[in-house]
Amino acid sequence: MAQIANIISGTLRCAAFAVSLCFVWAQATQASGFLYECDMEDPDQGLGWVSPKIAIVLPGDGSVTVVDALTLTFAEDPVLGRILRDNDARFIVKWTLKDVRADTGRSFANFDYRASIAKSTGRIELTAGPRTFDSGLRSVGTCRKRTE
Repeated sequence: MAQIANIISGTLRCAAFAVSLCFVWAQATQASGFLYECDMEDPDQGLGWVSPKIAIVLPGDGSVTVVDALTLTFAEDPVLGRILRDNDARFIVKWTLKDVRADTGRSFANFDYRASIAKSTGRIELTAGPRTFDSGLRSVGTCRKRTE
């Protein structure tokens, strides 16, 4: 699984991420929304299943979209998420990548992600793992709320 990190490190994925981020960013700002731009502190801790940069876009209509190198690799587009909590203290969202395959050849029907962002500090705690596993991978980082 660790070699999957090579997939997300290529220049092409970075360019695709930038283009996708611009697209979803334009959608968010049109509806007076915002995005969380998140930098993960140690993406290697996620064994290639955590992207170093994650964008969580809230366009202002109650929906949420997530884009990172892994969504672009496996879904080829940003993916819709589901808001679990959005209060004064915390924002929690989850999303799923479907039909993913590790570089070892092992495949997973559903690889679930859950991000919890502390609104006062911007700290993100991310868990990721196949739906059939009892425990998942964990990573932390910092998010910056952007409105423009």
